[in-house]
Amino acid sequence: MQENGTSKVTVLYFAAARDITGIASETFSVPHSLGDLTSILTTKYGEELRKILDHSLYAVNMDYVEKDLETNTVLKDRDEVAIIPPVSGG
Repeated sequence: MQENGTSKVTVLYFAAARDITGIASETFSVPHSLGDLTSILTTKYGEELRKILDHSLYAVNMDYVEKDLETNTVLKDRDEVAIIPPVSGG
């Protein structure tokens, strides 16, 4: 954790999340939790990304986060957060 109480985390975007953001990854300073990160992402990218985030899976350092634990999952400095939207098709 940095001196100011924030963690630098890298966010990886896949599928629709990548389409909306226009990038594959970026780094953020996040105060505490995955919930804080999703708030930052929604503010930056708007309602379209929020709708995707509501239905996405998250993985922190390649470990999936259980849906009911997402908001309170604590992020540490240098964590990697993957946003994995649902994929459809045939």
